[in-house]
Amino acid sequence: MSRNDELKKIVAEVGKDLIWRPLHDFEQTRLADGVGEDIDGIDPEFKDLDFSGKSVCDLGCNLGHFSFYASEHGAREVVGYDIEPKVVSGAEKLAALYSVDNVEFRLCNFAYDAPERTFDLGMLIDILGKVNIAKGHMVAILQGLEKRSESEMLLTFRPEYYVEKHFGVTIESFLELYPQAVIKDGLFSLLDFAVNLFSAKWELAYLSKPHPEDEQYKRTVYFKRR
Repeated sequence: MSRNDELKKIVAEVGKDLIWRPLHDFEQTRLADGVGEDIDGIDPEFKDLDFSGKSVCDLGCNLGHFSFYASEHGAREVVGYDIEPKVVSGAEKLAALYSVDNVEFRLCNFAYDAPERTFDLGMLIDILGKVNIAKGHMVAILQGLEKRSESEMLLTFRPEYYVEKHFGVTIESFLELYPQAVIKDGLFSLLDFAVNLFSAKWELAYLSKPHPEDEQYKRTVYFKRR
């Protein structure tokens, strides 16, 4: 079986509906569109980040798009965690097919499972959104990242949400889930929430520029330990 055929088999086993980023074969033919294509807009913002010599965890890694990116840009080792068994299996097969020996993937509910170890840099890319927040998982997800990060944290998320419009709950219900949340004129700032949650040990070092006229745009946020 050719390497391209092996890639097609991986896509079939995982299912295109579970693949977040576009996946191409070795001739750059697109095999999966990626259900998150065109809504995160974050790749160009990674070009100035330094992965050299660092251990990195990629939480909610999916098929490892950014795990492999970190490896290609000098990370010493990368561990990707995901909750979906098919995805983890597919990512492991991709690593073998790509002959990448410093990236591994593990099945884990990182928001609620105790960390097995820590890393220089923790990544949470395009994971924290409307569904997880509305279900009450926001704090657990952010703390899951913090517990695994020694020195740096890299996140991407949409900085603001209108509570009733985007979460489909009343402000009162939202505050029952997150008593520490601050809501002004119906608007919840996830960025402010994260900064306040991490303020004792972390400082905001980088925030990407807003994208004009696109409320769906998710921004890159970078924290360094104090």
